[in-house]
Amino acid sequence: MRRNTKRISLAGCLLAGVAAAAVVTAPAASAQSGSPTRLDSINCSTGSFGQDGTQWYYNVSCSATGTTKWWVNISCSDNSTRTVGPYTTFLNVRVYCPPNTTPKQGWVSYTP
Repeated sequence: MRRNTKRISLAGCLLAGVAAAAVVTAPAASAQSGSPTRLDSINCSTGSFGQDGTQWYYNVSCSATGTTKWWVNISCSDNSTRTVGPYTTFLNVRVYCPPNTTPKQGWVSYTP
């Protein structure tokens, strides 16, 4: 499912999504971290990147209230984007890049 998204910059953090989303951009070999994000009816921890053998992943925990649906996304060095979800409750989610690729950015998108 392709969603029409718009990206904006807010205090050094990129936001993208149908309503909004927290984005983490992958540095060369480590994950970027910061403070937890609170957006309307969704609450997410700061996402992080990790590696399982030859696969990089983006890991984040979110919870939502009401009818909010959320997805976890990762864009990878082979120009692919992987999306998992939708979710409606609290979960710790990990989404992977294909083997032997690296992450470019990871983010959570949601609809209220």
